[in-house]
Amino acid sequence: MTYKTPDGPTACKSKADICVTGAPWHLADIDGVCGGRAPLQAIHVISQPPTGGDPGSSYCLAWTGSDDGTGRDAALLMNAPGYQCGASLVGANGQAIQMDGTSIFSDSPQDCTGSYPDTRLTYPAVLDFPSNGGVQPPEYVCVVARTGA
Repeated sequence: MTYKTPDGPTACKSKADICVTGAPWHLADIDGVCGGRAPLQAIHVISQPPTGGDPGSSYCLAWTGSDDGTGRDAALLMNAPGYQCGASLVGANGQAIQMDGTSIFSDSPQDCTGSYPDTRLTYPAVLDFPSNGGVQPPEYVCVVARTGA
């Protein structure tokens, strides 16, 4: 299939490469080609900051490499340098920090299509927290995959 990166040249990739969650490839009508929007992804947060942060905090995920078939394991980091993160958490508007003071975390699934239209770079996710014994309810976010160097 022919694709292009948002600011780059046109080239070819397989449909599987273009449609995988987190892929940066730009393709007009990607939802039609891939059979719908990027599906909700489960992320198991195995480590998180000791405090809840504040509205001025940014959050990201450091992937552990583990995947139990129902979701990927990650450490949730707050205000971390970008090189430590495999993905950033953003609100449905694509912003890491909400200027109105609202949280990027939600109790219902988010529409994450606006950040990088016609790509799979941004996708909806549900964070669960298995290491705290089920005390913390799942949180819904939008995830922006980090690609490249």
